[in-house]
Amino acid sequence: MCTVIVGFDPDADTPLVIAAIRDEMRDRPWDGPGRHWPERPGFVGGRDRLAGGTWLAVDPGRPRTAALLNGWPWDGKMPWEGTYPASRGELPLRALTHPVRDPLQGEDPTLYAPFHLLDADAHHADLYSWDGRCLDTRRIPAGVSVIVNTGLDPADPRAARHTPEFARTRPDPRLAAARTPEEVWGEWPRLITEAAKAAPRSAGLDDSGDPGGLIAHADLGGGKVWATGSVTLLAMDRDTVRYAFTSDPADPGAWAMVDTASG
Repeated sequence: MCTVIVGFDPDADTPLVIAAIRDEMRDRPWDGPGRHWPERPGFVGGRDRLAGGTWLAVDPGRPRTAALLNGWPWDGKMPWEGTYPASRGELPLRALTHPVRDPLQGEDPTLYAPFHLLDADAHHADLYSWDGRCLDTRRIPAGVSVIVNTGLDPADPRAARHTPEFARTRPDPRLAAARTPEEVWGEWPRLITEAAKAAPRSAGLDDSGDPGGLIAHADLGGGKVWATGSVTLLAMDRDTVRYAFTSDPADPGAWAMVDTASG
């Protein structure tokens, strides 16, 4: 995942709202949100078929979520997945398995390529960042924050451009009565659709892309395309989870609510 927008306010009716945008190689196979892990039957999330992990998962029973972004290494060199013995996609699942506040308890970060791991519920939101050399922990402040591949970086073009508008429109519904994407997330689905119809981010490979674009698209040649493949919306209070998903963010009618009820 490349961008996670977090609205956190423990005093709000809905303390946690999230818009998570996943950018990945188009030919990397994946499954949409579901209960994909028999050893963790309560968890709901999308599944990366290649490694078996996830970019975002939810434990509706608590409720709690963990989301993963690829990180930028301390020396600026792009890491290659094949040089690391463990997949980062396992980290959100491991985080939700830990009932304690430290989701990386017992983990050796050197096994993983650089990452940012968001661990959040109605009471707290923390970001764990590993750059290949140092592990940093930060509390997500109250308000709206945009997390990118360099972490909590307000100077990043995406953060600088989109934080004000997502903050201005931060939804705060009463989740027990809110059921549709519009009732739960208000204007956020519209902002995602507008971003999908604007100039995309091209990973800096050429001058055609917009570095502030939320939605990505880059033709790497040889039939390889790196692009935004899906967007997840989450909302949580202390008892309730609302979860929406789309693989076509340019289509405002493509959002689907995900059933997180047990069973």
